[in-house]
Amino acid sequence: MTRESIERFFKNLTSALGHCVQEEFEVIPEATLALVGIGFLCMFWVLGVVVYDLILDPHFTAASLNAVSISPDKWPG
Repeated sequence: MTRESIERFFKNLTSALGHCVQEEFEVIPEATLALVGIGFLCMFWVLGVVVYDLILDPHFTAASLNAVSISPDKWPG
């Protein structure tokens, strides 16, 4: 390979990478909004599951309290 072909290769490579970076800067705001929205949905889902398990589900609460009880009569198994 000649020096000119190597220089041309790296020039084309940096040009292509520059175009990719430029296109990504056009997409970043929309992608960030989508990821933040998905993050909020996941956060609310997890909080909903925790609230349901700790407050609304009596079997889960009783089992949890029995599992940490210091009375051997309440231990599971």
